[in-house]
Amino acid sequence: MKRLSVILCVLAGLSVSGAVAAHSYKQGDISIGHVWTRATMSGVSTAAIYLPLLNTGKEPDKLLGATSALADKIDIRDEKKENGIASMPKLDALTLEPGKPVALRPGGMHLMVFGLKKQLKVGEMFPLTLQFEKAGNANVEAKIEDIGASNKP
Repeated sequence: MKRLSVILCVLAGLSVSGAVAAHSYKQGDISIGHVWTRATMSGVSTAAIYLPLLNTGKEPDKLLGATSALADKIDIRDEKKENGIASMPKLDALTLEPGKPVALRPGGMHLMVFGLKKQLKVGEMFPLTLQFEKAGNANVEAKIEDIGASNKP
């Protein structure tokens, strides 16, 4: 009986740690995967936020933007390289077609944060609101990862 209690405690601990490591959200027909960003150095006022999105509905929807009390503004950006020149044009919206996953990730589309009001530290969370045309607003938190983080689940 004592052994069973120990096993159940270990399993409970594993399931909690898994929930902390990767989190996801649902807003209407939009599934929002693990939202994350990198830690910043002191004095840095910009950051990028990454996340996967999936429209599980039957009609297209759009990510219109995002806001946070911890930033002056957040844009949707797409990192591109043409003829050896890098650019990050601002997108007015990001269309989410039904059943087609969209990944906001390093080296591609992402949410660009401007005017950070505090340093982002590993292990903390960055609250933001994602704004969708049809699904409405989703309050989410970006997990702050190591400065060298490249991609998350």
